Amino acid sequence: MDSNKTENTFQRIIKSGAVRMMVAVVLVAIIVGVVGVIRSPSEISFAPDSFEQTSPEIPQLSAGTPHGQIAVDYVYTLNSDFFGRFPLSYREMDTAAWLVEVLLAMGYTWDDISVQEFTVEDTLHLAYDVFGEEMGFLVDLLYLFCSSPFVNFEARESRQSQNVILTVPGQSNEVMVVGAHYDAFMYPGASDNASGVALLLESAQRMRELDNYYTIIYVFFGAEEAGLLGSIYYVNSLTQEQHDNILFMINADVLLEGPDLFYMAGYVRDNTRGENHITQTWDYIAQNVETQHGITITALPDGVLGPSDQLAFLLFEHTAMFLAGLDKNEYFYRYGMDAFSSMTRVLHSPRDCFYYINERWPGKIDDNMRGFSLLLEEFLLADY
Repeated sequence: MDSNKTENTFQRIIKSGAVRMMVAVVLVAIIVGVVGVIRSPSEISFAPDSFEQTSPEIPQLSAGTPHGQIAVDYVYTLNSDFFGRFPLSYREMDTAAWLVEVLLAMGYTWDDISVQEFTVEDTLHLAYDVFGEEMGFLVDLLYLFCSSPFVNFEARESRQSQNVILTVPGQSNEVMVVGAHYDAFMYPGASDNASGVALLLESAQRMRELDNYYTIIYVFFGAEEAGLLGSIYYVNSLTQEQHDNILFMINADVLLEGPDLFYMAGYVRDNTRGENHITQTWDYIAQNVETQHGITITALPDGVLGPSDQLAFLLFEHTAMFLAGLDKNEYFYRYGMDAFSSMTRVLHSPRDCFYYINERWPGKIDDNMRGFSLLLEEFLLADY
């Protein structure tokens, strides 16, 4: 893909206020992060024959379990037991191991699960190749921030992360990729992004009892906060045949920033965002979910260029969707997706905590997870 074209397409991301603020934070962290203490516990082996499995308690699913209820339980667990899942840290590694254990506890096997490990060295050069010089440099800065011992007290000496991948075979070889990053900054990360991970876990648990025509690949991305490293590595690891089999990609991130449910969809080709029969089918499904369940769902097509893991797939011209729970405030009505950072309430702050969100906005976690769970299930079971 032409790098100049890519840079032009994503120039708005680089110039956004959120990114400029992140660059400032990165530079400060690099300056003050020259000293710190690195904890060095043992690495976890993700090889099936040596993985030390425990049996975590998982929420039980029955025919009458409301959509979103299981996801709320998973948000709570990630928030409380795996806070500070900093990219490239031992805490992030522990979270990946927990994800594997949960999937095994659901009844999936190692035939369905794989763990794709990668190093920073594996990925940074890909960021330049895929995103171009300016965005690649930004990824470099994000990595330096996330690896600084001043902010990452549990940085892994191996500078590794990993993607946890679950494949649910269907009748068709065409693939729906559903992704969510599981790392977070130094906070509990309820919205960013325990919410997205929890949505995928509930969906995977429900798919044990449902009949999916298309093959579904759930990818729990590592090191998103370090510059989309997990999704960049994953999408570049695919063969041409695997790319050809991808029907679309859905990314779930920051589902609890506000009470408004957004789906943002499209593809990018020739420096232009476009729509097709898949995005039209999504519009129809969203309208039906609104009508049947009394849920307000907002389409924001330009938001597919938002700063999250779907970008890596858009760069390979895949149709993609970004699911997010945002605040449809006055800035949204004035500026649309350009006001993304103003549409968030707890992002990258100590307020990104299950207890705070639940107390400050009672019912929002339950409502958002219910709405997104219903919506995602309809997307995955539809005929394309």
